[in-house]
Amino acid sequence: MLLRRHMCTLWCIASIVLRSLANPQPYDFGIDVRKFTRGDDTTDPIVVRRLPTRPDGTLPLRMEVRSMRNNKYKWDLFTLALSMFQFTSQDDPLSWYQVAGIHGVPFTAWNGVGPVSGSSQSGYCTHNSVLFPMWHRPYLALFEQQLHKIANEIALMFTNTTQRQLYQEAAADFRLPYWDWSLAAPQGETHLPDVFWSPVIQQDGPNGIQNIKNPLYSYHFNPLDHDALIWSPLNEWNETKRAPNTTLSMSNPPSINEEASRALLGKMSEIQQRLYIIFSNYHEFNAFSNKAWAASQGSSQLDSVEAIHDIIHIYGGSKGHLTYVPLSAFDPLFLLHHTMTDRLVAMWQILNPDAWITPMATGEASFTYLKGTIQSSDSPLTPFYATENGTFWTSNTARSTDAFGYAYADTFAPSISNQELAEQLKRKINSWYGASSPLGLMAHSATSASIPSHSYLESWSEDDGDGTTAFRPNIRYGAEMPAPSLIVQDGRYTEWVANVCVNVEALEGSCLIHFFLGKPPVAETEWHQAPNLVGSVAIFAMDRMTGSDSKMSGTVPLTSALMKMVAVRGVEDLSPQHVEPFLTKHLHFAVQSTNDSRIEPGRVQGLSVSVVSSEVQVPDEESKLPVWGPHVRRLVLWK
Repeated sequence: MLLRRHMCTLWCIASIVLRSLANPQPYDFGIDVRKFTRGDDTTDPIVVRRLPTRPDGTLPLRMEVRSMRNNKYKWDLFTLALSMFQFTSQDDPLSWYQVAGIHGVPFTAWNGVGPVSGSSQSGYCTHNSVLFPMWHRPYLALFEQQLHKIANEIALMFTNTTQRQLYQEAAADFRLPYWDWSLAAPQGETHLPDVFWSPVIQQDGPNGIQNIKNPLYSYHFNPLDHDALIWSPLNEWNETKRAPNTTLSMSNPPSINEEASRALLGKMSEIQQRLYIIFSNYHEFNAFSNKAWAASQGSSQLDSVEAIHDIIHIYGGSKGHLTYVPLSAFDPLFLLHHTMTDRLVAMWQILNPDAWITPMATGEASFTYLKGTIQSSDSPLTPFYATENGTFWTSNTARSTDAFGYAYADTFAPSISNQELAEQLKRKINSWYGASSPLGLMAHSATSASIPSHSYLESWSEDDGDGTTAFRPNIRYGAEMPAPSLIVQDGRYTEWVANVCVNVEALEGSCLIHFFLGKPPVAETEWHQAPNLVGSVAIFAMDRMTGSDSKMSGTVPLTSALMKMVAVRGVEDLSPQHVEPFLTKHLHFAVQSTNDSRIEPGRVQGLSVSVVSSEVQVPDEESKLPVWGPHVRRLVLWK
């Protein structure tokens, strides 16, 4: 009897969940919430304004998503406001559909800001452009402004006086959360936080606890515009997907967030290495900000915060909406990902307060800019109005997060000087991102110079199944690091980086360029998790829709992998005389589509692949970052 009752209970719960999935519902507030949205009042332009500060004048902070989750009142308001936002009619210019649609599809005018002639096949977002970081400031602020408004309305709905006061206090300084994809999750938690995983959640609110559609799991299109979403089969899916399992269903595949989380976790070490390099070695805004500058200038600094951010789009989407530039903003993960990207920009600004935009030609068209348009710090960040009289935000006016009324804990400390704040931040960067560097090795490795005695060639050779063996060293999973004395000499070491350039529209959409020590595995599906994978450049790009022949760039740091080879006597040290012949023999690259198929390099328009080295001086204090010498080109793998 007990077993039957238990099975009945499970069946009832499953039925409720299945009905919820089939007909996802927002939180029911018990009242008509349409009065909280803009509705048909479209006569005045939508203005992105500065949100109010705290009563003491300090800036409210954007919190990491896990920290916000631990604050019940803020988390309830965020979830409830996001739910209401997403279920606002798609006809409303302040609906999730239309605000997310600013970024890409449906390629229509928003807020009365029409397209420039000849550029109607793009969204407003300025990719491959010096405006990339600052354009996203008012864009995120628009999301934040709407959520702040809704959260404050919801707080007033609580009838219990004590509850209402607590929710009002939480709503007053509500700001967007970010997801820190650059660091490991707390012990026992998943890399992609579990708040994104469940399609249905239990949510407390002013009308009690309810089972609702999780607004962080996906966004439901209502209605689904097949023509606007363009790409098959995504234009048949009525909600956004992450790592969709099309084997189970092509028409409505389930999202496999575990797969997306595992893929993103696999890129974390590489991301940390790249962030450490751009924080320590990139001191000009143009080079730091976007992936078009270096290629256009013939620079050897080919990475950027934009290129690093692309990794999260490719692997976080894993063939879902986030992977496609024009569709990506519909996925709720986009919002927390880009808030993290903005945090990185704000951190870099603290370290480089005088660095700013130098006018440059955009490498890619947007809804209001033709490809090749010279953009500067005064260029309008369309379609975002700063005032009712038609003045747009610009990079100059958006330069400080203070302009929008927010800050991050790592970029705001009013009780200390800017220099002290920068020194604090450098200590954090060394701790967060320097672990795989020679500096991290010096801090954490044993002082003994002993190294394993086994032969790296014999230990890391694999049978390819055709009677041949291939050299594939394990440089990822439990691989050892050498003693610092083998790497750093007289306070200096040699850094090695693989550089990639490619046309913006080299292929039909996004792709990946992987680097391996030794040959890549025979099966392309094994490339992402291969033990000998050094890293990958994610090419987050449009289909061939805008006719751009401009180039974009990215990098893969090689030093950490090479240090592991030093540990097992594969390479004597990091000096060019030893590393250059080793890489000539063993460094391979391979191009892969987002559908996991191999692409011959000759098909990739504008592809060039090279390796550079630089002598780096190790800092003598924790409050300093490494100092880089000039880059020297050592190898050309493809041109």
